[in-house]
Amino acid sequence: MTNYSDICIIGAGIGGLTCATRLINAGLGRHLRIRVFDVNGFVGGRIQSRKIDEEVAELGAARYSPQLHPHFQELMQDSGLPHAVYPFTDVVSQEREQQELKETLLSLQPMVKEHPQESFLDFLSHYLGADEAIRILEATGYDALQLPIVTAAMAYDIIKKHPETQNCTENAGNEWRYATDGYGELLEQLKRQAQAAGVEFRLEHRLLSLEKSGADHLLAFSHQGEIQMQRAHHVILAIPPSAMMGLNMDFPATWSPFQYDSLPLFKGFLTFEKKWFECMGLGDKMLMANNPLRKIYFKSDKYLLFYTDSKSATYWRDSVEQGEEIYLERVRSHLEQALPLNGQPLPPIQSHFYKHWPHGVEFYLEPEAKHPTALVHPSGIISCSDAYTSHCGWMEGSLISAHHACELLLERFKPLPDEPGCDDTLAAPAAESA
Repeated sequence: MTNYSDICIIGAGIGGLTCATRLINAGLGRHLRIRVFDVNGFVGGRIQSRKIDEEVAELGAARYSPQLHPHFQELMQDSGLPHAVYPFTDVVSQEREQQELKETLLSLQPMVKEHPQESFLDFLSHYLGADEAIRILEATGYDALQLPIVTAAMAYDIIKKHPETQNCTENAGNEWRYATDGYGELLEQLKRQAQAAGVEFRLEHRLLSLEKSGADHLLAFSHQGEIQMQRAHHVILAIPPSAMMGLNMDFPATWSPFQYDSLPLFKGFLTFEKKWFECMGLGDKMLMANNPLRKIYFKSDKYLLFYTDSKSATYWRDSVEQGEEIYLERVRSHLEQALPLNGQPLPPIQSHFYKHWPHGVEFYLEPEAKHPTALVHPSGIISCSDAYTSHCGWMEGSLISAHHACELLLERFKPLPDEPGCDDTLAAPAAESA
């Protein structure tokens, strides 16, 4: 059996939900059937909130800056959901090392334009020597900065866009905030808004393939072990490049002249029987570690979080795969090495959970080029992702790309002539060639 939709949106992350709400706000929901599909049994994509007592832990996206992320700031304001100041903008120890890091990065920044193709590691090595370059890179807390694909320009862009390192750049004064009730509430709000306007959600549907079929597109989904077919006149793929590559759409060759890559992320959360780290003055503070924990955050007296990328993320993934005992043993060992415990053992861990994101951050490889914020396939399918923007890895990028995708789709619709007693709305789509 084949179902028909006027518009299919694949992906119920913040990008797909934004597409749905913008299309209904433009009037499309009054006349057209819009469906949103997602492989998961919940909405949110890389936004996943989890409760720890009265606190919320974010397994994915966790913070935003009003200065860097105006679209997301507006979305939060419109939602009416509470927010608070994100506390983790300063490293609480190793002050001399952090000051040295800041001075070094600021002094070398003017030379970046002279090394447009060099990796950040080679760039630093050119001026500091190989050993000092590695030491500086490790002090940033981001392993990705050591990768050959990360140029000096890319590295400085990463450094100035993160609260832990922005003090080493001209962005030192940027504010950071977080949703106190979790971003999951924001996503559910967008879902309810779409459903109230008639948008249907089909969760636990994995897209297997799509192809052009006359004036429409034919989509095959796997759902609970069965194959379901869906016919749609318009399709928006609100999924990242790694998911695009798994489809029969020859991505990126027939979509874009750019190439794409991704970095893994890992977040580990721990609660303890004793509320010990607030007594040490670490509550709502962040500690940089010269071991695979990399960045350690202490959320009030509720939980401890460590956040890693690239090789450290892979290290923790491998640790988990070897078993929970090995994982926790390594966590304890590295924490005891990094924390000022004065020779005392780490207090007993009460509970823990973690999240490994194999493609946590996705991006295009030509950072100096102007990349379109949404892509269009020759068949008319539209694709949106934060990876197509300069805000790759941030919710802001998803919003920018979703807005552009909706603009492209709305251009295919013509306004109806004014009719007595009727509001202006949008007409049915013009016919498209096969």
